[in-house]
Amino acid sequence: MKLFAFLLKSNASHLRWAVLVSIISGVTSTGLIAMVHHIWEGALFSSMPWAWTFLGMIIVTVGSGVIGQVMVLDLAFRAVVDLRMELSGRILATPLRRIEEIGAPRLYATLTEDVNTLARVLPAIPRVIIDLTTLIAGVAYMAWLSWKAFIIVSIFATVGILVHKVILWRALGHMRAGREVFDRVFQSFRALHDGVKQLKLNRQRRTTFMRDEMKGGLERLRIVSLAGRKLLIGAESSTRLLFFIILGVLIFVVPVIAETESNPDALANLTGYIVMSVYLYRPMGTLMAVVPEMGNAIVALQKIEDIGLAPQSRAEPVKDSGDPLEWETLELVGGKFSFTRGEDDKEFTVGPVDLSFNPGEILFVIGGNGSGKTTLAKVLTSLYPLDEGELRLDGAVIDEENKERFRELFSVVFFDFHLFPDLMGAGGGDLDAQAGVYLRELQLAEKVKVEDGRLSTVELSQGQRRRLALLGAYLEDRPFYVFDEWAADQDPEFREVFYTKILPDLKGRGKTVFVITHDDRYLRYADRCLKLKDGQVCHETISRGEVSE
Repeated sequence: MKLFAFLLKSNASHLRWAVLVSIISGVTSTGLIAMVHHIWEGALFSSMPWAWTFLGMIIVTVGSGVIGQVMVLDLAFRAVVDLRMELSGRILATPLRRIEEIGAPRLYATLTEDVNTLARVLPAIPRVIIDLTTLIAGVAYMAWLSWKAFIIVSIFATVGILVHKVILWRALGHMRAGREVFDRVFQSFRALHDGVKQLKLNRQRRTTFMRDEMKGGLERLRIVSLAGRKLLIGAESSTRLLFFIILGVLIFVVPVIAETESNPDALANLTGYIVMSVYLYRPMGTLMAVVPEMGNAIVALQKIEDIGLAPQSRAEPVKDSGDPLEWETLELVGGKFSFTRGEDDKEFTVGPVDLSFNPGEILFVIGGNGSGKTTLAKVLTSLYPLDEGELRLDGAVIDEENKERFRELFSVVFFDFHLFPDLMGAGGGDLDAQAGVYLRELQLAEKVKVEDGRLSTVELSQGQRRRLALLGAYLEDRPFYVFDEWAADQDPEFREVFYTKILPDLKGRGKTVFVITHDDRYLRYADRCLKLKDGQVCHETISRGEVSE
């Protein structure tokens, strides 16, 4: 039902028509076999009218089956596209801290493995409907032929179905456990890619990683998956066993009860029973084969629901006037934010902090690793919501209604930045010409070109990639710049350029610059310096000069 509910959200009318034509295909398919049986027994004459009827039923059966499958195939692919777009919107609507808690491996696994599972299973739904309808119509026909035989067969079938469901229920439990293990395996794959250099340079770490993380995780996945598959094989085998038992009952038990030897009509009905049973074996087998995949799809849907993303409705785009923000004062008043970090889940708190900013000034924020500098930057840009205190722009409190517009105040290059090859939402006018000027200033003109707002390459050294991130910030041309350890991986020459030319140039253009840094030797270029320790402001200077304890 979950799968149908998922498709109904995409296009209910389309799905209803697809189900209808699939049901028609299943009913007429059973009707064909019933007609063959009656012609065989002489109840119908093999004349031309019946031949044309037979041909018409063939056309309806095959045609409606094809139409139903094509309709649901189109609907399924559209639903998968809609689902990926919905998940992407929900990711954007989810608070940043929650995204960080979920983690990239789990998000990637959901966007790939879970959605791909649905994409594999959804197109099979018309076949399931056709086979299920065929099975129901066939059983109804068998009941019409002989209610005694139907009762006997129903008793055996009920026992077989209950056994099948018990086995399948246990198999689905292993599938859910396997999906949890897959998240951890996916995380190991990510670590293998991101940490390949360290693994190549450290034999002991490499050996431990391959033994404990990779082989251990894959072995757990193998054990859980194999246990589930064994149970599925058992469920499928129980279906085959049930079929042959029913066939044996029809051949050896029913004739005795129905006294078919002295009753020609009973013998004819028994023949119809056997023919229909043999015919129904294929749709029954198909249904049993697709049930595990549908179980996987249900598990995938449940994983998507349980991941904890915000509703997509919160990701509605904000109507932008297009005019640049003009401001005079930005204030963080009693700002405080707490979260848990590390394996020991210790709570870390930044603040309370009181800060104010004006256009055309440079603030340096220094402190040891883990002192809360980046967290403060995320609070200031409203990426982290305040637990206490307020953000105010020209006296107006920043809240859910205006925070999207407020964020347009900032151009940010975080330490863990992502470099988009397309300069989306950057600059105006002749973007390529503007980018060319900045590329020369950043000493990248020989390596990178910009055509139609797209970078020719991003495959550069980390320091050069960070300069390209700065290019994107330049082109956004926003009033407030935030740089998180931007100069950390620059060579000494360009580090000098950053502090002595780029920052003063931004200030000269009336920009406010918030710089997280460890470069004590350049502190004299700041208008103010703020030092953090364990999330608290331990020192602040207003005039230029070195910051001390």
